[in-house]
Amino acid sequence: MNIHLKKTLFAIPMIGLLGIAPLAFAHDEQQEHQAEHQDFNAEHREQHQGLNAEHRTQHQVLSDTHEAMHQYPMTEKQHRRLHRKLNKAHKGEHQELNAQHSAGHQALDDQHQDYHD
Repeated sequence: MNIHLKKTLFAIPMIGLLGIAPLAFAHDEQQEHQAEHQDFNAEHREQHQGLNAEHRTQHQVLSDTHEAMHQYPMTEKQHRRLHRKLNKAHKGEHQELNAQHSAGHQALDDQHQDYHD
């Protein structure tokens, strides 16, 4: 067999391997990218679950406080003041949770951007 033919027959599979290697690398990179996104999504879900649990706890505390205060006699003026204070505390807790929620999203967005940079 001609020596050039042998070299050509040997070179064709090697060139094929060189072409496949970048494809395999790109595939691995895509899988890694998807895994990173899945990690970000899992962290995002955990943050929401934590905030929701904190929200439920805060509502329960306010409800318990409200119920406990109604065990004592009070004037109409004291009753309105109690409800204003409870409503103010409720609003403040929601604002705090919203701030934590926004900060959590910003932190995840920053991590995501850092990953892509």
